[in-house]
Amino acid sequence: MSASTAVAARRGITGPVLVGTVFLLTTVAGLAFQAAAAVFLDGDPYRAQGPVESLKNIALFGGISLIVALAIALPLRRDPAKARIGAIALGSLALVTLPFFWCGAPAIFGAAAAWLAGLVKGTQPQTGVARGFGIVGLVVAALVVVATPVLYIASFVSGTN
Repeated sequence: MSASTAVAARRGITGPVLVGTVFLLTTVAGLAFQAAAAVFLDGDPYRAQGPVESLKNIALFGGISLIVALAIALPLRRDPAKARIGAIALGSLALVTLPFFWCGAPAIFGAAAAWLAGLVKGTQPQTGVARGFGIVGLVVAALVVVATPVLYIASFVSGTN
Protein backbone atom coordinates (compact mmCIF):
# COMPACT_ATOMS: atom_id res chain seq x y z
CA MET A 1 0.00 0.00 0.00
CA SER A 2 1.49 3.33 -1.00
CA ALA A 3 1.55 6.32 1.31
CA SER A 4 -1.14 8.13 -0.70
CA THR A 5 -3.43 5.09 -0.57
CA ALA A 6 -2.95 4.78 3.19
CA VAL A 7 -3.81 8.45 3.70
CA ALA A 8 -6.87 8.20 1.44
CA ALA A 9 -8.11 5.15 3.36
CA ARG A 10 -8.14 7.16 6.60
CA ARG A 11 -9.98 10.18 5.20
CA GLY A 12 -13.63 10.65 4.55
CA ILE A 13 -16.74 9.48 6.32
CA THR A 14 -18.27 6.06 6.55
CA GLY A 15 -21.55 5.05 4.93
CA PRO A 16 -23.61 4.97 8.14
CA VAL A 17 -22.33 8.42 9.12
CA LEU A 18 -23.22 9.78 5.67
CA VAL A 19 -26.75 8.34 5.73
CA GLY A 20 -27.30 9.46 9.33
CA THR A 21 -26.03 12.97 8.65
CA VAL A 22 -28.23 13.31 5.59
CA PHE A 23 -31.22 12.09 7.62
CA LEU A 24 -30.51 14.72 10.27
CA LEU A 25 -30.00 17.53 7.76
CA THR A 26 -33.18 16.77 5.81
CA THR A 27 -35.83 14.87 7.75
CA VAL A 28 -35.00 16.03 11.26
CA ALA A 29 -34.39 19.59 10.04
CA GLY A 30 -37.78 19.52 8.29
CA LEU A 31 -39.41 18.38 11.52
CA ALA A 32 -37.69 21.19 13.42
CA PHE A 33 -38.81 23.83 10.93
CA GLN A 34 -42.39 22.59 10.98
CA ALA A 35 -42.41 22.50 14.78
CA ALA A 36 -41.12 26.09 14.81
CA ALA A 37 -43.82 27.07 12.32
CA ALA A 38 -46.49 25.53 14.53
CA VAL A 39 -45.22 27.41 17.57
CA PHE A 40 -44.17 30.78 16.17
CA LEU A 41 -46.35 31.50 13.14
CA ASP A 42 -49.84 32.86 13.36
CA GLY A 43 -52.67 30.75 12.08
CA ASP A 44 -54.14 27.41 12.89
CA PRO A 45 -51.36 24.80 12.99
CA TYR A 46 -54.00 22.07 12.52
CA ARG A 47 -55.29 23.45 9.20
CA ALA A 48 -55.09 21.34 6.05
CA GLN A 49 -51.47 21.16 4.88
CA GLY A 50 -50.44 23.03 8.01
CA PRO A 51 -47.46 22.43 10.28
CA VAL A 52 -49.03 19.59 12.27
CA GLU A 53 -50.00 17.65 9.15
CA SER A 54 -46.55 18.34 7.70
CA LEU A 55 -44.90 17.02 10.87
CA LYS A 56 -46.81 13.76 10.54
CA ASN A 57 -45.98 13.38 6.84
CA ILE A 58 -42.29 14.23 7.19
CA ALA A 59 -41.89 11.83 10.11
CA LEU A 60 -43.76 9.04 8.32
CA PHE A 61 -42.12 9.29 4.90
CA GLY A 62 -38.68 10.23 6.18
CA GLY A 63 -38.71 7.39 8.70
CA ILE A 64 -39.91 4.85 6.14
CA SER A 65 -37.22 6.04 3.71
CA LEU A 66 -34.50 5.56 6.31
CA ILE A 67 -35.77 2.08 7.19
CA VAL A 68 -35.98 1.03 3.52
CA ALA A 69 -32.53 2.45 2.70
CA LEU A 70 -30.91 0.67 5.64
CA ALA A 71 -32.84 -2.55 4.96
CA ILE A 72 -31.34 -2.57 1.48
CA ALA A 73 -27.85 -1.27 2.29
CA LEU A 74 -26.93 -3.17 5.44
CA PRO A 75 -27.31 -6.73 4.10
CA LEU A 76 -25.71 -5.90 0.73
CA ARG A 77 -22.73 -3.81 1.83
CA ARG A 78 -20.21 -6.63 2.34
CA ASP A 79 -20.59 -8.42 -1.01
CA PRO A 80 -19.40 -6.23 -3.92
CA ALA A 81 -21.70 -7.93 -6.46
CA LYS A 82 -24.75 -7.40 -4.26
CA ALA A 83 -23.63 -3.89 -3.31
CA ARG A 84 -23.54 -3.08 -7.03
CA ILE A 85 -27.21 -4.04 -7.41
CA GLY A 86 -28.09 -2.16 -4.22
CA ALA A 87 -26.36 1.00 -5.47
CA ILE A 88 -28.40 0.90 -8.67
CA ALA A 89 -31.66 0.25 -6.81
CA LEU A 90 -31.05 2.99 -4.23
CA GLY A 91 -29.86 5.47 -6.86
CA SER A 92 -33.04 4.79 -8.80
CA LEU A 93 -35.12 5.34 -5.66
CA ALA A 94 -33.31 8.65 -5.10
CA LEU A 95 -34.43 9.82 -8.54
CA VAL A 96 -37.97 8.44 -8.32
CA THR A 97 -38.60 10.06 -4.93
CA LEU A 98 -37.43 13.56 -5.95
CA PRO A 99 -41.00 14.93 -5.74
CA PHE A 100 -40.91 13.98 -2.05
CA PHE A 101 -37.76 16.00 -1.30
CA TRP A 102 -39.55 17.73 1.60
CA CYS A 103 -39.25 14.58 3.73
CA GLY A 104 -35.61 13.84 2.85
CA ALA A 105 -36.34 10.57 1.04
CA PRO A 106 -34.26 11.27 -2.10
CA ALA A 107 -31.30 12.38 0.00
CA ILE A 108 -31.46 9.30 2.20
CA PHE A 109 -31.66 6.95 -0.78
CA GLY A 110 -28.93 8.90 -2.58
CA ALA A 111 -26.57 8.72 0.40
CA ALA A 112 -27.18 4.97 0.72
CA ALA A 113 -26.52 4.55 -3.02
CA ALA A 114 -23.22 6.41 -2.65
CA TRP A 115 -22.34 4.12 0.27
CA LEU A 116 -22.96 0.94 -1.74
CA ALA A 117 -21.22 2.39 -4.80
CA GLY A 118 -18.04 2.65 -2.78
CA LEU A 119 -17.84 6.43 -2.59
CA VAL A 120 -17.26 6.47 1.17
CA LYS A 121 -14.53 5.33 3.53
CA GLY A 122 -14.20 1.61 4.13
CA THR A 123 -16.00 0.43 1.00
CA GLN A 124 -14.87 -1.12 -2.25
CA PRO A 125 -15.31 1.32 -5.15
CA GLN A 126 -17.73 0.08 -7.80
CA THR A 127 -17.38 0.71 -11.53
CA GLY A 128 -19.77 1.31 -14.39
CA VAL A 129 -23.47 1.82 -13.85
CA ALA A 130 -23.29 1.20 -10.09
CA ARG A 131 -20.71 3.97 -9.66
CA GLY A 132 -22.80 6.26 -11.87
CA PHE A 133 -25.88 5.70 -9.72
CA GLY A 134 -23.76 6.28 -6.62
CA ILE A 135 -22.55 9.60 -7.99
CA VAL A 136 -26.09 10.59 -9.00
CA GLY A 137 -27.27 9.61 -5.52
CA LEU A 138 -24.56 11.71 -3.89
CA VAL A 139 -25.48 14.72 -6.05
CA VAL A 140 -29.18 14.28 -5.23
CA ALA A 141 -28.33 14.04 -1.51
CA ALA A 142 -26.23 17.20 -1.66
CA LEU A 143 -28.92 19.12 -3.54
CA VAL A 144 -31.66 18.09 -1.13
CA VAL A 145 -29.48 18.88 1.89
CA VAL A 146 -28.93 22.39 0.52
CA ALA A 147 -32.49 22.92 -0.74
CA THR A 148 -34.29 21.75 2.40
CA PRO A 149 -33.25 24.52 4.80
CA VAL A 150 -33.39 27.16 2.08
CA LEU A 151 -36.99 26.31 1.19
CA TYR A 152 -38.11 25.94 4.80
CA ILE A 153 -36.49 29.22 5.82
CA ALA A 154 -38.05 30.97 2.83
CA SER A 155 -41.51 29.65 3.71
CA PHE A 156 -40.98 30.43 7.40
CA VAL A 157 -39.90 34.03 6.69
CA SER A 158 -42.74 34.61 4.24
CA GLY A 159 -45.23 33.06 6.66
CA THR A 160 -46.71 30.79 3.97
CA ASN A 161 -46.10 27.67 5.98
